[in-house]
Amino acid sequence: MRCACPRTELSAHSLANGSFDRYENSEKRAADLAEKFPGIQYVAMGVSGGEEGARKGPSIMPGGPVEAYKALEPILQKVAAQVDGEACVTHCGIGSGCGNYVKMVHNGIEYGDMQLIAEAYAVMKQVRLRGGLGRGLERSDC
Repeated sequence: MRCACPRTELSAHSLANGSFDRYENSEKRAADLAEKFPGIQYVAMGVSGGEEGARKGPSIMPGGPVEAYKALEPILQKVAAQVDGEACVTHCGIGSGCGNYVKMVHNGIEYGDMQLIAEAYAVMKQVRLRGGLGRGLERSDC
């Protein structure tokens, strides 16, 4: 990769990546970038919100150098979802993989919730098929 910018101008630049990847990969990308372009700071961001986030703004979980986050913060606050007048964005840590790690934990909780709902549904379905809980429930009551 060639950069047309003189090295003296690179110190003011940040590279933000909003794609989701394993946090170790973000750390590797940050190290590779620092080696090739020492003045560019890498910020990897977990982004959550799906189709609702596309319309109303996502929750953004950036990780990377504080200086790079501070430079990006005004933009991220405008892009992020707003709840009670506050942007759904916070700096997750100085490691570039921190934001993706937080997103990974978020996904784990979300998937656990979905599994719980599926299992509760399966139990309720079995209870219904077996005639209720012995409280006089009929099939049509469930």
